[in-house]
Amino acid sequence: MTWCAMGGLLLPIAFFLHSLSPLLSDNFFYDAWLSRQSAPPSADILIVAIDEPSLQTLGRWPWSRDVHAQLIEQLDMASVQSIVLDILLVEASRYPEEDALLANAMQGHGNVYLPSAVLSAYLSQDGMPGVLMPTAPLLSAAKGVGHINVALDADGVARSVKLLESREGRTLPQLMAIVAESEWASDKRVEWPSSPIRIPFRGSAGSYASVSYKDVLMGYVPESLLRDRTVLVGVTALGLGDRYNVSLLSQGLMPGVEIHAHLLDALRSETYIRNVDSWLGASLASVPIIVLILLAWCLRFQYLLVVVVLLSVSVLLASLVALEFRWWWPPSASLIALCIAFFTIVWQSQAALLAWFKRELELLYQEPSILPFREPGNIRSEGGKLYQQSQALEFALGRIVEGRRFILDAMHSLPLPIFVLNTKGEVLLANKRAMVICWEAGKSVIDHIEKLPSALTFEEHQGFSSLWPPKLAGINDISSVKAGGLCTDNKGRTYRFEMGELSSTTHSVAGGWLIWLVDLTSDIEAETQRSSMLSFLSHDMKAPQARALALLEAQKDPASAVSQTTFYQYLDQCLTMGLGMINDFIDLTRVKSFVFDKEFVLFEDVVMEVLDQVYPIAKVKNIKVVSDLQDEDGAPVMGDKGYLARAAFNLIENAVKYTPFGGDVKVLVFKETEWVVLQVSDNGVGIKPEYIDSIFESFQRGDEGDVAKGHGLGLALVKAVADKHDGLVNCESEFGKGSRFTMKLPYCALD
Repeated sequence: MTWCAMGGLLLPIAFFLHSLSPLLSDNFFYDAWLSRQSAPPSADILIVAIDEPSLQTLGRWPWSRDVHAQLIEQLDMASVQSIVLDILLVEASRYPEEDALLANAMQGHGNVYLPSAVLSAYLSQDGMPGVLMPTAPLLSAAKGVGHINVALDADGVARSVKLLESREGRTLPQLMAIVAESEWASDKRVEWPSSPIRIPFRGSAGSYASVSYKDVLMGYVPESLLRDRTVLVGVTALGLGDRYNVSLLSQGLMPGVEIHAHLLDALRSETYIRNVDSWLGASLASVPIIVLILLAWCLRFQYLLVVVVLLSVSVLLASLVALEFRWWWPPSASLIALCIAFFTIVWQSQAALLAWFKRELELLYQEPSILPFREPGNIRSEGGKLYQQSQALEFALGRIVEGRRFILDAMHSLPLPIFVLNTKGEVLLANKRAMVICWEAGKSVIDHIEKLPSALTFEEHQGFSSLWPPKLAGINDISSVKAGGLCTDNKGRTYRFEMGELSSTTHSVAGGWLIWLVDLTSDIEAETQRSSMLSFLSHDMKAPQARALALLEAQKDPASAVSQTTFYQYLDQCLTMGLGMINDFIDLTRVKSFVFDKEFVLFEDVVMEVLDQVYPIAKVKNIKVVSDLQDEDGAPVMGDKGYLARAAFNLIENAVKYTPFGGDVKVLVFKETEWVVLQVSDNGVGIKPEYIDSIFESFQRGDEGDVAKGHGLGLALVKAVADKHDGLVNCESEFGKGSRFTMKLPYCALD
């Protein structure tokens, strides 16, 4: 109903604007088009001009009619085709013989045409005749008589002429129409339009060939120039006032006789321009409005300005095409109506949008808030309606944005990888931990939950298929969490796959599923650690005490007893070994459990102290320990000096322990970019490749042969100390040729 009412309002506006076309800018558009036409004037039309030289030679105007008779005789001798006198001869001469001479000359030629004066309605009042015809002798001698009125538009420009004028119950044709009809074949009949036509001027003033009246009268013009021409005789002198402003965007004035030459050319070639009927033009002006309304409705108000511009261009093109077919349809009414329609549609759209805003905001205010928001205050008391609505919308959007951010932040803060799915299994939302698991080559590889096995490795007996797809039977009764099997990611972390049903009140998401992964890595590592510790306590730590007890039992029997010196030596070894294991175990536990009290330490000093401690051990095995401390600043770090020393001791002592008698151990300390590096190399037994990745784990040993014995805590302590200091430790080894251990600690720059 709104759109029908809008169309019912705009269409009468288009009709009204079309009625105002003469007052609009259509004439400029028409004049601009007409000024660019290049059709040449006909060569057989010649103007005999009553110009200034003729007035100087023949005297003041008007001349006696015997002068005109002499002109006609000269033209007759030159065999001109037709003669049109654009001179009103509606009064009898003072000398009747002059009228007789002129009538005889006209009859002698046979094709002479005279104009009549058709007066306007207000001049023909009080008994004044509406049509002034030539005198009787001239009227009977003329081949045709017609009016020569030229219509002036509101801007004073001569563009149109009426081919048929009606006065006092008679219809008088235009003089040029009579001339044109006389030149056609006898079987050709034309019904001239009753409405005014427009003259398609073929150039500015002076376009047609012209000769002076006096030159023709005195025989100065060659007969070859006059032969077989249609001659128009008229006034061109400035002082006589028969000049008009024409529609050619030029400042010059055109004589009336030349206007009639242009009209005659158009009538003979039937290239005159007709005006579109007012009702048809108004109907055409309303068509773009109807198209605009339909397109705005179909396109849902998208590209509205583009549509208006295209329709405006189409209107201009339609007017140009009509002109090419010699019809004049003024486009301004349609263009103005389009602008009015555009602003009306925009206004209506904004009104509808404001009404929609109001309804939606009222519904939004009724929704419970996720977070406690302050009330917006009395917005309706400030500014206009649009400003009030924009303020209310800004407040409502703020509530939505803050609530959305809170929900997303809360979801991303959860410690579990979580996927939110629709009923089809498509991933609607995933938190940061889930995206980390499913992120490869800079993009997420999971857009459907069925692709999850491509990012995670599930156990075989109870894996992904145990929960997905969910069983259809009893799906509406699902209210508890369902747990699936275990899976691991590419970083080796272990998860338990769990799923629950998602209920939603929104219309865009009709339920769905929540899937999350419970991280069991720490539990599995703790279980592995407990198993290793129990194995260590039950085997490694039990062994020294068991040997000590066996030694005591053997010492009680005189048959198996050893010397007291040997006895105490064996007992000391067992107890020392057990005490060392206990100390290493306690140190490793402390390293992993407590926070270090870090301080500024010169790591080269720590290594030098450790070398002093290791020297006696290396001396016993005749092992050469070579040290090279290369940092000029002493390799400064921030850390716990005691534990750093213990880690360095374990690395160097481990190299000495696994290097055969007479071997070499090389210790280097140097700065590498932002690291302090301790590098310990030996030429000992080395480590098999399959053990390289596990030697830094607790209770793991890489013993080869009988070179040395260990209990698997020394390198684990080194790894724990490096981790606590944000450092790194690794091992490079070739079995049978030696190993190189590298520990890196963050460099502490000196101020």
